[in-house]
Amino acid sequence: IPFFIGTGAIPEGPKTTAKKGRSNYKATRRGKHKCKPKQTSRGSGHALNNSQCPTVIDTPDPKNDTSSAISIVNLSSRILSPNQTNMLKKGLGFVPTTLPDFTELHISLFKFVRKCKLYKYFYDVNTQARATTTLHHTPSTMTIKDVKDIQTLLSIEHQEGHLPTLTEILTDLNIDTNPRTYSDLKISSKFTPIIPRDFAIDSFCNKVTSELYHMEEQYLSGHKSIPWHNITLAEKQALISLGTYNDIIIKEADKGGNIVIMDRADYISELDRQVSDRSAYLKLTSNPMPEVNRCILRKLQTYLDQDLISDMEFKYLYNNTPTSPCIYILPKIHKPGTFPPGRPIISGIGSPTEKLSEYIDIFLQPFVRNLPSYIRDTKDLLCKITDYDWTDGHYLVTLDVTSLYTSIQRTEGLTAILHYLDTRDAALLDHTNMLMDLISLVLDNNVFLHNGCWYRQIQGVAMGAKFSPSYASLYMGYLEKVHV
Repeated sequence: IPFFIGTGAIPEGPKTTAKKGRSNYKATRRGKHKCKPKQTSRGSGHALNNSQCPTVIDTPDPKNDTSSAISIVNLSSRILSPNQTNMLKKGLGFVPTTLPDFTELHISLFKFVRKCKLYKYFYDVNTQARATTTLHHTPSTMTIKDVKDIQTLLSIEHQEGHLPTLTEILTDLNIDTNPRTYSDLKISSKFTPIIPRDFAIDSFCNKVTSELYHMEEQYLSGHKSIPWHNITLAEKQALISLGTYNDIIIKEADKGGNIVIMDRADYISELDRQVSDRSAYLKLTSNPMPEVNRCILRKLQTYLDQDLISDMEFKYLYNNTPTSPCIYILPKIHKPGTFPPGRPIISGIGSPTEKLSEYIDIFLQPFVRNLPSYIRDTKDLLCKITDYDWTDGHYLVTLDVTSLYTSIQRTEGLTAILHYLDTRDAALLDHTNMLMDLISLVLDNNVFLHNGCWYRQIQGVAMGAKFSPSYASLYMGYLEKVHV
């Protein structure tokens, strides 16, 4: 497994989720971190010369320092001050202490009170419904909840002279017995019940609101200040100065969780190199977003008419105000070179295909978890190898596929997915065809904006899409099944 000399940590595999991975090796706490011309990285078979050695600032011993074990790799021409370095070592997700956001506090209070009212409203409705429900129903007025009671079945037998089957009961109740594959996806409800005044809820709301206004007045008048700060004044000034540097880009490394500082010109140059690959990306002459959205709307309307998706799913899956996807890269500092290559990630948050990708992943995930070679996490791996009879001749071996996501051929990928979907009930054939159509739709419309120009990815699947990890995993699982 290759690692970047001087970081003190061996990086993990490619990221497929927003969760930060951990190294399987302990980070080096102390010692010098200098690149040696003749030293090779473990398992990589290459060496770094002196001209390829970026500045690596390692984290001190955590016993003497409260910052997390993060290394700063400075590939830029700008030299950072110690305070700026300390701020970056806290991690890109670190949040300095600030004054309370009272607008957000009032919004949070409103949401909490709304939740309390919802609980009370539906509790009262359900209680009243239970009190008025009786067993004196005819088959035409019954609901599915009434069928579960044996007395109801006996009542039907008395009326019709026989004890019907469950299918007959459901048919009489006009309940469709065909298998359905509706998901739980739906737009969050905005319903706020209008209920009679409740003393407990009103008292709580009034008391907290009064305290919030009083606290806000104290902060604004200067009578109250932040009780403690999680950064020093010098670190605060360093953070402000970092935000004014327009000539650098700060990104998390592709592996290992370290932070990389790059010159903006080098970062954009690497992005340009990536999108200029005509085997993977096609440059478009106009904005494709309107046509993509119209195509998705037509497809979803067809599926809704065919009863393959529910009305709630339709409203959730169609985004009538999409945002433009963009591309960024995570530097692969474990690779050799003066400036490391980047892993392209397409950020599709709010894009037309974001919800479609989420919907597809719901039905692919169960097959991924059932793959013979599936390993959920480190704990799962340890559980799987515990019962093996290990000898001196046994070795742990891993295989890595270069650029897996962008190298999957369209036909082979769809063949692999269809192989697993066809193992479902034959009654779900129409739903399988719809899923395959949706996957093709997402793959065909993987567009993004870079430097004012539109591009379409024409090979593989985009890293950043919700269903991409499942798509790639099932593709590899199918290859294992056929060829291994």
